[in-house]
Amino acid sequence: MLKGTSGGEQTSLFSSLLRNYLEETSASVINISQSQNQLADINSLTAFSNQNLGQGGESTDTLNPSTIQENSLMASNPTATDYIETGFKSNQIVDYTVQPGDLLSFIASDFGVCTEAIIWANNLANANSIKPDQVLRIPPVCGVIHKVKNGDTVTSIAKKYGVTADKILAFNNRKEGQPLDINEELIVPDGKISSLIITKPGTQPTIAQRFSNLPDLSDYIVVPTKGRISQWIHGRNGLDIAASCGTNIFAPADATVAVADISGYNAGFGIFTKLIHTNNPNGIQAESVLAHLSKLLVETGDSVKKGQLIALMGSTGRSTGCHLHWEAHGYKLPLSNLRVGSYFK
Repeated sequence: MLKGTSGGEQTSLFSSLLRNYLEETSASVINISQSQNQLADINSLTAFSNQNLGQGGESTDTLNPSTIQENSLMASNPTATDYIETGFKSNQIVDYTVQPGDLLSFIASDFGVCTEAIIWANNLANANSIKPDQVLRIPPVCGVIHKVKNGDTVTSIAKKYGVTADKILAFNNRKEGQPLDINEELIVPDGKISSLIITKPGTQPTIAQRFSNLPDLSDYIVVPTKGRISQWIHGRNGLDIAASCGTNIFAPADATVAVADISGYNAGFGIFTKLIHTNNPNGIQAESVLAHLSKLLVETGDSVKKGQLIALMGSTGRSTGCHLHWEAHGYKLPLSNLRVGSYFK
């Protein structure tokens, strides 16, 4: 399609379509929203089309990138959407089944929302009111899920939760004046419920206590690397093991690789992998998360053996130095009895 006909004198389909699009856009001054990256992509495409793509060494008739005028594309000023993360974000509510050892704050972190949003969506008394196998509704953003009642309007809902009507309309793809259906659920981004019950100081168990009663798989699980414990139990039953970047990371037990993410911030994990230990002797659901890696040597779907080299230590994501963040989901960390600063091989 890009090369056009063999005669070399006719324009390629690509260049014709692109020229027509730009001419129509310039003539009608269409309001569109384009990022700098998208404009750069257009320039890249025209530059590619402008290369020698014809048959027999002849150049096809293409549009010169220099003829693209910035004022042909006029950016609009849409309603502010600061509450929506860059890139696609689903506006659907999802269900999550609480796992042994879960803390509400880290469930919220996994889904990229605030703890209060989950409390409000599930009518929880406080952040400690969850238990294994409980199904939680997770809203797509930090805010409130509102079920429409008789007499509700977008304006009245916005006032109730302390936000602007524009935010509700934009996030729910609604038009101003569009009628609401009774029992319809609307997402209210950044909405707040002032009657939230806050747990009193001192009543929440420490993180270590929350995970102390998990099954002990120390005969089955091995420590995945060597180094020094630089941070004790934190996160979702995790601890940090510090060593030099590039230190070998091994599979703590036989597992299937559920996640192998080789790029991105990933909620602070950086390059990380999640392993599912399905054949553990206790028959429980057990997972290991290994984060802040510099390199992954496995892919999603791989089967790995205990002690198999699977990654190299790094400092990716939210990290201030080379270390491994090791989380044990569903089982007790074998090193949880050691103090910060302890070395092991």
